[in-house]
Amino acid sequence: MTTVVCHVAKRVETPRPIIAARIVNSYQVMSTSDVPNWPQDVCSTGQREEAVAVYDGKDRREILLVRVKAGKIEHMRTIKCQHFCGGLVHHRGHLYVTTCTSLHVYDMADDQGRQLYSDETGKYTVNRCAVSPDGSRIYITNYTCNQLITLDKDGTTLSTLTHPELRCPATPHVTPQGHVFVTCCRRNTVVQVTEKNNQQTVTTLAGENNGLTRPCSLCFYSNTSLLVGQWDDDNIVELKLK
Repeated sequence: MTTVVCHVAKRVETPRPIIAARIVNSYQVMSTSDVPNWPQDVCSTGQREEAVAVYDGKDRREILLVRVKAGKIEHMRTIKCQHFCGGLVHHRGHLYVTTCTSLHVYDMADDQGRQLYSDETGKYTVNRCAVSPDGSRIYITNYTCNQLITLDKDGTTLSTLTHPELRCPATPHVTPQGHVFVTCCRRNTVVQVTEKNNQQTVTTLAGENNGLTRPCSLCFYSNTSLLVGQWDDDNIVELKLK
C-alpha cells in the first residue's frame, strides 16, 4: 500500500517577477490514508474534497474521490477507468485526466468519460494539463517534444508553443486570474507563458538559484505565491510573486 497525504489548506501581458523563494516548513500533516499503488496526481474537486489518480502497475486504473471530515480523510467513491490515470485537474464538475499520450474528460455527475485529444507519436506527449478559469482553453505539456499545447474545450488544437526555455515541461498551472505557469523538470525552472497579439512569450521566473531541483508540480496559493513540488525531494518551495 502507498500513502497519500491531503493538505487542508486573465491572462496577463507581462510576467510576475519572483521577489522571494523559501522552503515551506509551516505545514503539518493532519491525516493520511492508504491507497493502492501508485498515486499519480491529486486535485481539489470542492471544499475539502479531493480526487486521486491511482495506478497499480498492472490493471488497476481508477480515480479515488475522498473528502476531509473532522480532520480525517474518508473515501467516498471510485471512478473506474479503461486507461492509465496520470495527471488530474477538476473544472466545474468535470475531471480532466492525462494518460501520457491522450486527454480524457469525465462528468462527475455520471462518471462517464470521453477522449478529447490524443498524440501517439511519443511516450509522454500528453503529460499533464491545466484548464483556464472559464474552461475555454486547456493547456497540455508535451514532455517528449518540449512543447506547450493549447486546446479549446472540444479538444481542437489552438496553438503549439516550442521554446528553448520549455525543456521537458512537466506541469502547467493556470491561476484564477488566468496566469499560465509551467514547471520544466530537466531545466530546473518555473516559467510563465503570456500572450499578446496572438504571440506567446516564455519568461523564466525561477531556477536553481531559487532552490528548484527537478520541479514537477505546481499550485497557486493565497493569491501571492506558487508552491512547487520537486521530484525525489521532501521539500516544497514557495515562490513569492510581486
